[in-house]
Amino acid sequence: MKKPCGLLDMISDLPNNIIENILIRLPISDAVGTSVLSRKWRYKWVTLPHLVIDNSFGKKLLERQGQLGKCELVKVVYRLLLLHKGPLVKFSIEVDELDNCADIDNWINFLSNHEIQEFTLSGAKTDPFKLPSHLFTFQHLRHLKLRHCVLRPSNGFKGFNKLISLKLEEVIMDAKTIEWLVSSCPLLEQLIVISYTVYGSIEIRAPNLIVFSLTGEFASIVFKNTLFLEEVTVSLRHLNKYLKHTSSNLVKFIHSLPTVKKLYLEGYFLEYLSLGFVPKKLPIHFKNLKVLHIDEMDFSNLDEVLCALCLITSSPKLEELTIVAYAGDIAKDAVVEYFETQNLSHYSLKSLRLVTFEQISNFEPELEFIKFILANSPQLQEMKVIQTGVIVDEDECSMWRKLLRFRRASPRAEIVMVE
Repeated sequence: MKKPCGLLDMISDLPNNIIENILIRLPISDAVGTSVLSRKWRYKWVTLPHLVIDNSFGKKLLERQGQLGKCELVKVVYRLLLLHKGPLVKFSIEVDELDNCADIDNWINFLSNHEIQEFTLSGAKTDPFKLPSHLFTFQHLRHLKLRHCVLRPSNGFKGFNKLISLKLEEVIMDAKTIEWLVSSCPLLEQLIVISYTVYGSIEIRAPNLIVFSLTGEFASIVFKNTLFLEEVTVSLRHLNKYLKHTSSNLVKFIHSLPTVKKLYLEGYFLEYLSLGFVPKKLPIHFKNLKVLHIDEMDFSNLDEVLCALCLITSSPKLEELTIVAYAGDIAKDAVVEYFETQNLSHYSLKSLRLVTFEQISNFEPELEFIKFILANSPQLQEMKVIQTGVIVDEDECSMWRKLLRFRRASPRAEIVMVE
């Protein structure tokens, strides 16, 4: 049956901005593939303001052509750039098989003639690419994400004045480069650094920073002029226990975070904070902290337990607490003795509502800590206890009996056990 002569192609006749929004959401191979639909669609994709080449695209080429797929990928990128017309504000290439090659330098040089606002580059981990000086001329950048690169800003670089988010993953650089780059981006709101480089001291100066995340190995970290910082994640991969700590790491760290609302301490960072000495109470209150997440807490280490208690009891607005236990030493006497001999009833965790303990076994220091939280949280609604996978049935029953006997300051508090 023939179609009515006047039947319109509804999609083709949509306004250009709507068609553009549709094409932007397609994988680049599918967006380019629309050019075969009709004459009307042949050049629709060439004016897209976004070019995104992801890992799945690279894998498809390698699956079809093996090692020749790498050459084909390079050719495809050149064709995309040379055929493109109009403004280009976003360019992203994240392909694990993308080796260090002069072509990347050429692409970045080509892009420097556009007002790029979002740039992502991720290549082969085994062959980090040294970023060319052309990148540092991208003065319209608002979002920058780099992975498996070597970052050394050129001498004439004066900063990215419009940059608001920066993610550096396994980028080869020193601490001074991080400090200089961050301080040269006055509008920076989000900074994420994931690194295997060993750093000394790191100082973060960013007046508009809101979200900060650092995963790596470092001697110390301090924040200055970060009055808008709300969310902080610090994950320490390795702790150098031979370094001397003459003052409290906890006090120094907290002093530089007066406005933080969410704090995530991961890896060895809680142990790092416990070095020096741990005060019974912080000299300043964590007035804005609402969410605290502590990962790999060793309940057999009294200093770590005291550090966690100090953070919790110095945060009057704390609403959510998550602690993931670390199966460290089986020693328990010092921690148990502390809870049995200290009068901790005067503490009141007035705002605490949701608590989660993970990787919990029938270990006495863990249970003493849980007992303290239950007895001092009058607004507690739910405590979730996720047990470790190696606990035997007898210990599980014993732990249940103990938990149910603990006094609860909140009549509404519910304890949920999860295997």
